[in-house]
Amino acid sequence: MGFFSRLFRRTAETGSVRMKDVARRVTVLETVPAAPAALVAGGVLPAGATSLFRGWESDPATLCLYDLRDVVLDRSLMVFLKDGKPLLETAYLQDPAAVAALRIRPADVVQVPDQPGPVAACFDHWDSNYYHWLSHTVPTLQALRATGHGAARLILPAGLRPWQAETLALSGFDAHRSVLTEHGKQYAFRRVLYADYVRGAADFSVSPLSQAAYRSLGAGQPVTGPRDLRIFIERGAASNRKIPNEAELTAALQARGFVCVRPETLPVAEQIRLFNRARLVVGQLGAGISNCVWCQPGTVVFELVAEHHQNPCDLLLAMQAGLQYWGKLMPTGQQEDNHTAQSEQPLDIASVLQELEQIEAYLPPV
Repeated sequence: MGFFSRLFRRTAETGSVRMKDVARRVTVLETVPAAPAALVAGGVLPAGATSLFRGWESDPATLCLYDLRDVVLDRSLMVFLKDGKPLLETAYLQDPAAVAALRIRPADVVQVPDQPGPVAACFDHWDSNYYHWLSHTVPTLQALRATGHGAARLILPAGLRPWQAETLALSGFDAHRSVLTEHGKQYAFRRVLYADYVRGAADFSVSPLSQAAYRSLGAGQPVTGPRDLRIFIERGAASNRKIPNEAELTAALQARGFVCVRPETLPVAEQIRLFNRARLVVGQLGAGISNCVWCQPGTVVFELVAEHHQNPCDLLLAMQAGLQYWGKLMPTGQQEDNHTAQSEQPLDIASVLQELEQIEAYLPPV
């Protein structure tokens, strides 16, 4: 986990407070035990290839909903402050120095009118990232419904993307009743609900509540055909972690009957229906492969993971959905942890195809 594990360990203790110490009420949503990685063939194929993350296990976690009173949100950092002090846990992957320097700026504060019922935080500072929306926002919406807060007004980004609005509608939340927020502003709230999912606390835990959230959304879309698809997710226009010969990989997989897609070009409902039909999903680590949460249990996820960004986040999504995972490490020529850098060398496509041929034996029936 290199890059991300270091960020998670960096905290801003000085001058900060913890949610559990200031919340009016703390509701335990679920307690999640550790679980071993769910790998195809136990992580070792007959010819001897081994899966990335073999021997890894998920984190145990206790996930809560916090009822906060009289707090201020710094929209740029997505950090809440209580009595002028940052709430430590809300500083998700932020520079500790920036959090320690954070202050309430009276000229930038917007007083949010107090209305019956609470508002609810539901997204992190990477508000345009599909993976973060699926792993943080969708489970939060499920937690709100499960605790009787399905009518809560949501704190949302002012520039809501169409796929975000569609996800909210499919989840039964009205974006028109939300509190829209802008970078550079701070927002004062009388009462805010904050679930641990918003801050990534379940990113490396197998959360049944998250699983229920994905299955609930998936159940709302009609089945459109048999479970017969092998899907390759192209990176397409994405600039992060591109490989120079993706077009060759696409052509090789198309020749073997794969459906090659760029999920970002499809409505969310269509993505749900498409991945519900998958027997096998292949793609690079990235937002597109997080659509595996819509797959049926037993589907195989074959992820190509850049050596300079070895993050098991999609393995966790696969485990939450009851899928089988295979991770193939891609040498990239990059020596330092970096979640955006391009690969400096082409992918060994022949090696990918050899492992895929063996993995075919573990696919669920049509």
